[in-house]
Amino acid sequence: MTDGVIRGRRAPAAVELETVLRRAQQAGASFADVRVETVEENRLRIEDGDLRGLVAGAETGFALRVLVDGAWGFAASNDLSPASWRSALEQAVRLAKATAGRSEPVRLADAPPVRARVTWRPKIDPQDVAVEEKRSLLRGMEKAVRELEAIRNVTTGYADATVRKQYLSTDGSDIEWGLTRSVAQIHFTARSGGHLAGRSTRVGGTGGWELFALEDPVAKALEAAQATVRALGAPAAKGGRTTVVVDGELAGVFAHEAVGHAAESDLVAAGESCFRGRLGERVGVEGLTIHDDSTIQGAFGSFPFDDNGVAGSDKPLVRDGVLVGYLCDREHAATQGMEPNGAARAQDFRHRPLVRMSNTMIEPGDHAEEEVFDGIRDGVFCKGSRGGQVDTARGTYLFNAQEAYRIVDGEVREPLRDVSLTGEVLHTLHNIEALGDVQRLGDPGYCGKGQWVPVCDGGPLVRIRDCLVGGAAE
Repeated sequence: MTDGVIRGRRAPAAVELETVLRRAQQAGASFADVRVETVEENRLRIEDGDLRGLVAGAETGFALRVLVDGAWGFAASNDLSPASWRSALEQAVRLAKATAGRSEPVRLADAPPVRARVTWRPKIDPQDVAVEEKRSLLRGMEKAVRELEAIRNVTTGYADATVRKQYLSTDGSDIEWGLTRSVAQIHFTARSGGHLAGRSTRVGGTGGWELFALEDPVAKALEAAQATVRALGAPAAKGGRTTVVVDGELAGVFAHEAVGHAAESDLVAAGESCFRGRLGERVGVEGLTIHDDSTIQGAFGSFPFDDNGVAGSDKPLVRDGVLVGYLCDREHAATQGMEPNGAARAQDFRHRPLVRMSNTMIEPGDHAEEEVFDGIRDGVFCKGSRGGQVDTARGTYLFNAQEAYRIVDGEVREPLRDVSLTGEVLHTLHNIEALGDVQRLGDPGYCGKGQWVPVCDGGPLVRIRDCLVGGAAE
């Protein structure tokens, strides 16, 4: 992925966007913005060797927001005709006036107007890669895992999307940006001796076909299958409190789900966060730093500008164990007395921007990875995540590990199955005993919050004492 300037003329539009904004102001809007988005996508899906999906297409649409009498109005369409724009403006203004006065008036934090033309160009544009080469990659992933006798159903998938956005606001911002994301994934089931297990894994990021040379999807699929088969019939972990080591992927999922969501300023404002009112307080051990960074090169959740027209940034949440920040769009930055930090994201032009994460990371510490396991007489090593849940208001969580192994006298031993981790967020952050010195990105993924957006997370090996394993006390 490289930065560059988009040169040349804009894509032709049915109307001048400046005219739309001017008419919004004439209709009573104190603020208005427009987003025009084009997405070109290619998708393949193979189930047990049979091609089940092959889709290529493109769509362009617009989103229009107006702030009238302190209330938002929103309208969107994939029809860019002048009549459609007029209808959208009328609808947005009507909605805003209908809801005005029903809650506190919306205020927007100041954000300097931005005029920019930026693209992140892939080294190998996936649109230049033949469909048959993409199918060959998926076939290779399936062939590799089927070398293991216990593997049953296999579904593989590939997708790439090139996104181009244009953003204008009455504040004077005029931005165009674009990027490409690519991902290959596999899901399979394994069965042996009456035991059944499922597993998924992905390779991808913000970039093009070159991503699959940096990390081999075939090798990763095989490694996941081998670990899954080894765990078939393994004993369950002993329930109770013990010392746990989590890998960078599961550490990142914890950072995203338990810390990142609790630091979203809209949830804080709504009283749905255990971090509300805790800015400046110690929430974890010294040396613990967690941040959300939309500028990480190649990471799946990266972007140059958010859907408020604010530049993407590295947003500190926890620094040296102290809560130092929230994720903020312009609206909630104003209510929290903070600055907007590029955290407003919409799934597509049909959706309004919400406060969202991008790439949420735990920073590495100063322990060599082998030292993280030192002194653990009987513990559990957990790798990856196969789902879970978090209550951000109560500050509790439950995660299920993709893989788990027993730790005996500082060494990783036999596999365990059906391992879950349960606890309170603040209790866990204070019980971290060691952070490894190597940080790793986890699998690319999508975060749901009424809308889906691409995200990533990661971290080092993390050692946690007094962690509840198995979801049941002794």
